Amino acid sequence: MTHFLPYRYFILPPLLFAALLLLPGCASLQRFGLTLDPASADVPMYGRIPERSFDASTVLTFPMTAAWEYNAGAGFGNSAPVIVGNTLIIGTMQGELHAVDITSGKKIRSMKTFSPISSSAVVSGKFIIVGNEGEEENLLGIDTEEGIVLWRSSAGGIAASPLAVGDMVITAGLDGSLRAFRTSSGLEVWNTDTGSPLRSAPCASGDAVYCANTGGIVSAHSVTDGKQRWSFRAKNGFFAGLTFSDGTLYAASRDSNLYVLDAATGALRYSIPAGSMLMSAPAVSNGTIYLTAMDGTVSAYSAADGVRKWTFTARNAVNTTPAVLSNALIVTSLDEYIYALSPMDGTVLWKQHMESRIKTSPLVWKNSLIIAAEDKNIHCFR
Repeated sequence: MTHFLPYRYFILPPLLFAALLLLPGCASLQRFGLTLDPASADVPMYGRIPERSFDASTVLTFPMTAAWEYNAGAGFGNSAPVIVGNTLIIGTMQGELHAVDITSGKKIRSMKTFSPISSSAVVSGKFIIVGNEGEEENLLGIDTEEGIVLWRSSAGGIAASPLAVGDMVITAGLDGSLRAFRTSSGLEVWNTDTGSPLRSAPCASGDAVYCANTGGIVSAHSVTDGKQRWSFRAKNGFFAGLTFSDGTLYAASRDSNLYVLDAATGALRYSIPAGSMLMSAPAVSNGTIYLTAMDGTVSAYSAADGVRKWTFTARNAVNTTPAVLSNALIVTSLDEYIYALSPMDGTVLWKQHMESRIKTSPLVWKNSLIIAAEDKNIHCFR
């Protein structure tokens, strides 16, 4: 059900207004006006595009130095922040949404949603769509020009990052539902039950959207009506997002295998036994798969046949998706380090100790490296 929130038409006494701000369900009364100036370098959703590409196609110079820190007051989920224009947008596990000036690290706006935000927001036109893990009305559409929550919808509880496809936002719900909503109104377009909770971020390409559930099922659906086209069953569930590249779907499972599927038919092309649980989406770039695992390994494989090229091992688990640059692979680990690795052979080009674990995927924007760490700070390096 979608609820429209015409609060802009009410004039509330100041004391009543202040009191309502403190009540659950009244986050829409908090202003969240932003001026978003779209640019070619934007990252408007997790993975930048519906296919989920983690290729930043840029060059960073090492060593890097700290440019700024921003304290969000709470920890972060696994998914990276998003950036549009000069505005960085990220949610916290205390249910707050923050907008930060990426140039200076200064706070622009923040608002409460009262339930944990473990996934990335989506920016589509003037709208910011953010999901949380609440039981009801867990998808919010924020009109940045009006500065209000324009609509709320129920999407089954959201822990996986939604994606924008055309004039729709597609969500993966903890209730097992894959749903599509109109970005401008929050009206539900279609709803498909996948049978098990969805904790991995879906991806899309052309007229197909792909999802993977905790029951071990990967499936393809029509973007138009949500009807299932094919399904594939793995040995264990999926908690890592999906990646699409060149007609191929990459699905990392808790059974320690990366399944490489034909995106048109769901046929298994090959699988890669990683030797450890996989909790993050792989990055695929220039014919190479970059895969991280909970035993701390970061490995590169040929996308053509799955043959391993090299392996690097961190001192603790890696449960984040690396960012692929022209000259480096950026990896973050629970060992409190950021690593810049050579894409050619995995040698360490630069590393930075953070004095805090990192379980949020790194984000590269122009000449900036953005890290959200467990110390509740967003760190910017340049």
